[in-house]
Amino acid sequence: MNGSAQFLTHTLIALAAVLPTLGRDCVRASEGMAVETTQSTITVSSDGVALLVYNKRTPKIPVGIDPIYARSGFLHPVHTPAGRVVTAAFPHDHPHQQGIFSAWVKTDYAGRSPDFWNAAAGTGRVFHERVVSTFQDQGQAGFEVDLIHQAARQPAIDVLRERWKVTAYATDGNYRCFDLHTIQSALTDEPLTVRKYHYGGMALRGPVEWLLKGDTDSKKGGVTDRELSGFLNDLKSSRIKGNHQPAKWVSLWGKIDGNSVSITVLSAKDNFRAPQPARLHPRKPYFCFCPCVASAFVIDRDHPFEARYRYLVTDTAPDPQWLDEQWDRWMDH
Repeated sequence: MNGSAQFLTHTLIALAAVLPTLGRDCVRASEGMAVETTQSTITVSSDGVALLVYNKRTPKIPVGIDPIYARSGFLHPVHTPAGRVVTAAFPHDHPHQQGIFSAWVKTDYAGRSPDFWNAAAGTGRVFHERVVSTFQDQGQAGFEVDLIHQAARQPAIDVLRERWKVTAYATDGNYRCFDLHTIQSALTDEPLTVRKYHYGGMALRGPVEWLLKGDTDSKKGGVTDRELSGFLNDLKSSRIKGNHQPAKWVSLWGKIDGNSVSITVLSAKDNFRAPQPARLHPRKPYFCFCPCVASAFVIDRDHPFEARYRYLVTDTAPDPQWLDEQWDRWMDH
């Protein structure tokens, strides 16, 4: 075979190798983990099974949901090891709640009062800005992205840039584990005041099937057979008693196709106002770690907001002893 033929052969082999991956960027990590990037999403998987998806663009909005609720820059779906989805996007009862998301509610900025949480108000919004990096290392894979918190009324002003670093870890297969490290930095010389309020912060929305149906004994802080989901924190408190309690961790649990599942959020001991209060909704499957419950605070150029959370996802009901051990082990590293 002459030189030209050899060159052509090698070129065709190289093209055959890359053609199946055109249009996506796939970074392989050790122990079967991978990060796959498309124009719309970043997916972290383990052994070929999706663990979580970050939405760079607004997903398809369900029929009947107002387009005003369009949003990018959130995690959904998040899967258990068995592939069950424990998050929701555009739920019919609260279509502004999107999987794992971040937003403040009552704020003051330069004479305005942008609400970054309730999209229908039209005063503020949060959206994906750019992908900073994807990465892999020993038994882990993830990505860094930037989000913008924008005061939306004209003229629109970008108030905060929020950097997320999401790192998923290889496990024994009985649970999923990933961290979310957030830093919110001021983009102007004007401070953003986060006012005292009963919710707002890093939030988690569960499936619509977990909405409570009518009045139950949950009003007394208990759990009944009629409840489809519930909460548990490290103080052993549930939905009602646990609302606004400072907590090391909070677990949202429920059943999918008759199987118990849970997603637990661990809050780091060095977070602002740790242990942070957690807003547990009395009827809906959502909660958020909410440092503004106690009093207002300011985010400006000299005072960014920073927090770290760890997410543990299982195909079982929450095990308090195991979760305490996981929090201790995380904080010891």
